[in-house]
Amino acid sequence: MGLLNKMNPFKGRQPGAPGVFNPVITPVPDPNASPQQQSTNQSQSNGPPDPDTGPLAGNANGSAAPGAASDMLNLVNYTPEQLVSHVDQRVSRIQFGWSFSTKLMEGYSEIWAWMGPIVLVIGTIGEVFLVLWLRQKVQEIIAGVSIVAVALVLEGTFLAVSYKAATIRNRAERRTNGPNELDKRKLKRQFYFWCALAIGVCATQVIFVAAQTRDDGIGLYGVWIFAILRAVFTLVADGYTAFAHEEKPTTADQALEEEEQRTKASDLLLAQKTKEVDTINAGILRVREASVEAKIKDDKMQTRLTTERMQNQALIDALRTQQETANMTIQMLTNLNRAIMDPTMPADQRQIAINTMIALGNGYSKVVPSTTSITVQEEEED
Repeated sequence: MGLLNKMNPFKGRQPGAPGVFNPVITPVPDPNASPQQQSTNQSQSNGPPDPDTGPLAGNANGSAAPGAASDMLNLVNYTPEQLVSHVDQRVSRIQFGWSFSTKLMEGYSEIWAWMGPIVLVIGTIGEVFLVLWLRQKVQEIIAGVSIVAVALVLEGTFLAVSYKAATIRNRAERRTNGPNELDKRKLKRQFYFWCALAIGVCATQVIFVAAQTRDDGIGLYGVWIFAILRAVFTLVADGYTAFAHEEKPTTADQALEEEEQRTKASDLLLAQKTKEVDTINAGILRVREASVEAKIKDDKMQTRLTTERMQNQALIDALRTQQETANMTIQMLTNLNRAIMDPTMPADQRQIAINTMIALGNGYSKVVPSTTSITVQEEEED
């Protein structure tokens, strides 16, 4: 256990400990919360978290309560310093520039591009020397030097043309607009010289193979075919250096390429972080929207319930008033009938019933005479 504890990289880490990249939480106040609650939540959100926060609050099982009420909605956000730190940390773990295999292949290609033609020159001069030296009537040193010198003129010029064509082509291709008309004329002139010299080089190689190789097994035609094919493809190999090899980029080009890769990686990391923040905040806002919609629906239901209760109570009050009025009217009519028809009715009750009828009659007479007077005036006018 002691060894495992020593090798455990997470030993002693607490939630919220330094070294963890924590985003800034932007609180959005609940419009339904009271001013005291908003100020309290704002002061709590502005306070820095304790590096050792301990276990997270939750229920008895240790899980956070999903239904806990909160007056604040926390949106995820990052400060510029945090974004720069995050990108720098990620970029520092990324390898930019050329890999080891790319450097190895580029180095080999660059070295062989100039070494291959030199090897071809040396080999061709040796072939010419062997063919002519072994067939000299008198093998003198001056004759050998002359053979090598003449062969060197041909092969050296062929090498110079190959190098010069490669230099002109690489210099022209490095320009922004590519080769111009002057470059094309120079390359065409170099190509003509290269083809003319290649014929001489090819001829010497064919003669060397034909002269120094016995025709046992493959026959005379086989020897000639092999000699021609060998010479042709040797020239193709040299033509690669002159007309196809791409020069290794300079250190400035490599530095620019590395910086371009670094910038592109930083841009992609920032775009990914933007997408992450958008996704998280969109989810939080959807939850918030669902909560607000539920509250609105609950308020509408509460309003509807209150309205229905008020309407029901008004209907009850109207029916109660109507019933009381009907009861009073029936009682009044009953008392009046008793006053007129019941001789056993007490005198005070009879007097009350009669006074009630007289009061009603007086009130009615205040309305009817006005109408009667109008009618009379109309009749007098007629």
